Amino acid sequence: MIKILKTYQGALIQWLGLLLVLTVFGILSGGNLFSSYNLNSMLETATPLVLICCGMTFIFAHGGMDISSGAVVAIASLTAVLAINNTHSLAAGVVASVVTAVVCYTVNAVVTNKFGLMAVITSLAIMFSARGFVAYICQKTPNDSISVATVSLKLFKKDHVFMVVIMAVFLIILSVVFYLTELGKGARAVGDNEVAARQNGVTVGLTKLLCYVIAGVCVGIAAVFKLGAVGKVQSSTGTGLEMDVLVAVVLGGMSIAGGRNTRLSSAMVGVFTYVILLKGLTILGMNPNMVALLKAFVFLAVIFITSSRTKTKVMPK
Repeated sequence: MIKILKTYQGALIQWLGLLLVLTVFGILSGGNLFSSYNLNSMLETATPLVLICCGMTFIFAHGGMDISSGAVVAIASLTAVLAINNTHSLAAGVVASVVTAVVCYTVNAVVTNKFGLMAVITSLAIMFSARGFVAYICQKTPNDSISVATVSLKLFKKDHVFMVVIMAVFLIILSVVFYLTELGKGARAVGDNEVAARQNGVTVGLTKLLCYVIAGVCVGIAAVFKLGAVGKVQSSTGTGLEMDVLVAVVLGGMSIAGGRNTRLSSAMVGVFTYVILLKGLTILGMNPNMVALLKAFVFLAVIFITSSRTKTKVMPK
């Protein structure tokens, strides 16, 4: 029994943390946390975040790092709006969003691999470029924003069954790829030891590229959900999302330094723990500025606890 507990210690801590947050805020809110309105609100917040964090897991697995997800969501939303308004087709918008996000992450992977730059530096350049482009386009419009004018985005805004189905489908597909294919195994091997992985037949460059492509697909779909929530894109679209992603995955106990300890379940549990935490604090009346400050403290605290518990690096170099 003790051996089993040690084997699944990490997963148990993740799920117990989620249960603790759920119980504490359920009690403190007098059960208001579980109202239909709040449950739907949390689902709407969690859906795009789950998609992004699961996509980021593939990048973290091989030891990469990305801080451009918010900006990529913004530019993907922009291309989606333009495609929808010009073709009057929601499908065209979804395709445009996914293609844009995949292109951004492909550029990140290619530049990082070819020139040997740190992944965080490349993603920083993409973040500034994408954010600047979106701001430039939006500022040329009368209201500093571009709205979806011809198609209803209700499917991506209020269809909660659709949101659950999308999350379930992505989690199943990504779990199969991450745990049962050579790509997922290779990514974790690269995260543990890139030299050893290459000597054992892993095509490191291709593995990293495909991981970034998968992340791009997830971010592209998430961008449509973000667009559906507000119905428009503006300069501030996606701002702060990078921090939300990092806090969520670290809160779920993920080792974002990569390797065998990287788990998709950490992304999912971390997101729901994070969303419940934010919603609970909001219900209790905490000042939004204090909530933002709390994010930083949570991030640092979980990093410290995780590194102390595992005695391994939890952040990439």
